Amino acid sequence: MKLLQIALILIAVIALAVGDVFLKKAALESSLWRALKSPWMMGAIALYLYQIVFVTYFFIIGWDLSVVGTLQAAFYGLIVILAGIFYFEETLAPMQVMGIILAFSGVVLISAH
Repeated sequence: MKLLQIALILIAVIALAVGDVFLKKAALESSLWRALKSPWMMGAIALYLYQIVFVTYFFIIGWDLSVVGTLQAAFYGLIVILAGIFYFEETLAPMQVMGIILAFSGVVLISAH
């Protein structure tokens, strides 16, 4: 996999992960209706649509689902884990840290073709 492909996948994943952060911010509202009307929700929807268009293009130009999907999952995991820790002050158990390490090891093996 070329560096450009990895960079483009990373951009799409950042849109998805930031969309999820926005979604969590919207969910902090006092009701579902207020969350749905929140500017955070609108931002999340816009970023989700951007990611869908980007990934659809990857498949149109012939990228493999197995590689794109695996890289997306790994990058997404890293971004939301970091956002959870640093932005929402969440913590990870040692077993979760081990799972993250194993997941990234798998990504390295899959994308080393």
